[in-house]
Amino acid sequence: MRVGSSAAAWKVFTDPAKSVSFEVPQDWIVQSVAPDAGALPGALKITVKDAGGAYLATLQTGLPPQPAAACPDDAARNYVVVSSVPVDLPHAGGGGTIDPHVVFRVIQGYKYFGSYGITNVVGGAGGRSCALQNVVRGPAGKGDYSFGDLTVLKALAPDQKVAPAKAFDTLDQAAKYVNEGSEFANLQRMLMSLKIKN
Repeated sequence: MRVGSSAAAWKVFTDPAKSVSFEVPQDWIVQSVAPDAGALPGALKITVKDAGGAYLATLQTGLPPQPAAACPDDAARNYVVVSSVPVDLPHAGGGGTIDPHVVFRVIQGYKYFGSYGITNVVGGAGGRSCALQNVVRGPAGKGDYSFGDLTVLKALAPDQKVAPAKAFDTLDQAAKYVNEGSEFANLQRMLMSLKIKN
């Protein structure tokens, strides 16, 4: 059974230029930080943490478009879309794209690695991929944008640091995180509330 968002009070974050806005629970922490090198002029980078200061998500705009990396068959891993909800956001179409969705996907490595975000980039053929992009191809001249815990999800090696990807021992655990936990319900509401001005 789906639990609704558990936070009682919400606030709206808007950047000073009023180019983006989204809702967060009242006690979450939202901070603007310097965009990554190579971002387009006017790009934003905004981090979201929970009340205790633990990292939850980053919104980045003005990302230079990155073509999907080549994925040889022997490197592809099985992935599963645990949750996918359409969201109305400005985007570019074209090959390899869908309408934007808020997704939670897991990719199979030595554990099931999960990640949430917005995307309009197709994951991979036949339920297999090397990397799942949490990126929306933006309208012409605006660059791409991303809102989620990772911009790219891939299966990690045992010696790689897992955070901020979620790691699950089973697909059932991943489904429970999405369907029964209040954290994901709040995150999904936050991601769904994103508005971007053209």
